[in-house]
Amino acid sequence: MKNSRLSQVVHALFTFAAIWGLVAGLTIFFIPFGMSVTETATSSGSSETTVAQVAFFEMQGWWGIWILIAFAALYYGPLHFYRRGSRALAALFAVVAITLTLLAGFSIGPFYLPGGLTLLVGLVLFLFSTK
Repeated sequence: MKNSRLSQVVHALFTFAAIWGLVAGLTIFFIPFGMSVTETATSSGSSETTVAQVAFFEMQGWWGIWILIAFAALYYGPLHFYRRGSRALAALFAVVAITLTLLAGFSIGPFYLPGGLTLLVGLVLFLFSTK
């Protein structure tokens, strides 16, 4: 594979990861995945359980929104710096995004995993490309 072709593949992988980071954040924000369980006591001594869907914003508040924005920025970082020719910053953003994706998998689930794997493949190919 020619180096220019390899650079195009890396660019395409970083572009996919940037788009995936945005789409995953919007999916997490708009689709209610959480559950709220409320148990109330009735006058007869029994209890009544209510289960309701809860949106991400209701669970996390503004802090969670800033986390989603930070993830979108982290996933855009490798593409941005790769386009500008800053190989060190592109690699740094990719490594940080991959690491935080693994950590985020414990709290918000596997939403960012395809983007993280794409960044990993792009990072490996990135090491062999010259731009």
